[in-house]
Amino acid sequence: MMRMNCIFLDFDGVINNWYCFYGVAKENALVLKKIIALSNAKIVVTASSKYSIQRENCDFYKSDYYNTYVKRLNELGIEIYDLTPMGENRSSEIKKYLLEHDVNEYVIIDDDLVDKDLQEHQVFLDLYRGLQEEHITPVLRILSGKLGFYPKDYNRDETPSELCLRINKYYNEKKK
Repeated sequence: MMRMNCIFLDFDGVINNWYCFYGVAKENALVLKKIIALSNAKIVVTASSKYSIQRENCDFYKSDYYNTYVKRLNELGIEIYDLTPMGENRSSEIKKYLLEHDVNEYVIIDDDLVDKDLQEHQVFLDLYRGLQEEHITPVLRILSGKLGFYPKDYNRDETPSELCLRINKYYNEKKK
């Protein structure tokens, strides 16, 4: 069996944005679709909305999780491969998934910071904008084993908003 590449995907603030914060914003989801086409990576959901189907004995196709996210992503040609197991936090869930599955390379796309030992695999997003074209290159670099989305002057004492602004400025300047 071939090892897979994974995109650990949060939903809110990633496949949607401040102007379309509930569900799926088509413009953000289409960027994700490009990343999948270029990388052939599998989507593993880390979003807390998955808890509704993991905790409760509910009909998957009647769940808010399915109807708000999965169905809409499927309509855009994006397939969910798996969910991280429930744990004490998102980082512990990703670590558990990595221990239990044959993952080659992985990237974490999220608008919340994960544990420091996972951060070199994370592309940190601005929840107001969600996933953008400018994130395609860093996501693909991480999936190809070139870790580290964060610039060398990364300051762990910055607020997430300050960090996001600086990181996006760094990558926009690199494009020029």
